[in-house]
Amino acid sequence: MLGIRTFANPEAVNINVFVTPGIDYVNNSDLVEDTIDMVENDRADSLYITTTPDYNLLLPTTTGIDGLIYPQEAVDNLDGTGIDSNYTATYYPWVLTRDSVNNTQIYLPPTAEVTRNLALTDNIAFPWFAAAGYTRGIVNSIKARKKLTQEDRDVLYLGRINPIATFSDVGTVIWGNKTLQVRQSALDRINVRRLLLQARKLISAVSVRLLFDQNDEKVRQDFLNAVNPILDGIRRDRGLYDFRVTVSSDTADLDRNQMTGKIYIKPTRSLEFIDITFYITPTGASFEDV
Repeated sequence: MLGIRTFANPEAVNINVFVTPGIDYVNNSDLVEDTIDMVENDRADSLYITTTPDYNLLLPTTTGIDGLIYPQEAVDNLDGTGIDSNYTATYYPWVLTRDSVNNTQIYLPPTAEVTRNLALTDNIAFPWFAAAGYTRGIVNSIKARKKLTQEDRDVLYLGRINPIATFSDVGTVIWGNKTLQVRQSALDRINVRRLLLQARKLISAVSVRLLFDQNDEKVRQDFLNAVNPILDGIRRDRGLYDFRVTVSSDTADLDRNQMTGKIYIKPTRSLEFIDITFYITPTGASFEDV
């Protein structure tokens, strides 16, 4: 845990993603819980990728005799931990990777590939885009430990675990965008959480420059002039539908040497389901009448 705590101070270490590939929430629950606490309360500026175990090395699982932890059991294992965090996400199953140093192949958690796709998303789009799908979610691997069916993917996604899907045309792909938040809201999606993290970091960087200035109407207007362009830029880049920023001039705040601002946002959601219906019409029908 001491190694993890070296990242606790956001002023000393600048990151936006934190990962612990060899530490999973079943066999290392205390470490995972302490890490979530550190990311949420000490840093509050990063997404934590934790590991979902998909194989039992010691005993056969209750749902299979091959040692594989199947999707429903993986969901049950997660539910048993009580983890409820919109700063945390996890993925299943592990992927087969080429170990060039030892000239062999080894199954590893998809954490490294998830991190790579998050970085790719930041480079070719923005943090508020989902690091998933054919454009920003291709996984560099030989294969996934388990080839998931549609039913498997549904079980995992309903259980807050992001599937690593396998398709014949592109291979393995990240096929989910959920955090480990239990309650359904905008923050149960990774792209919305990363949107808030990015906005907070940008706004904090400009706000700190106003500290120790005169606490009057001008400094409040300076705050609005600094924050509104940031959020407007995010809106232009498809991260927000709309936003509003207000600043209080309450005398009690003035007496406490503080300024209180409120930011209201409508985050752009990611497209995750497409519902298409085919209609057969008579040969002589006009599509203009449909």
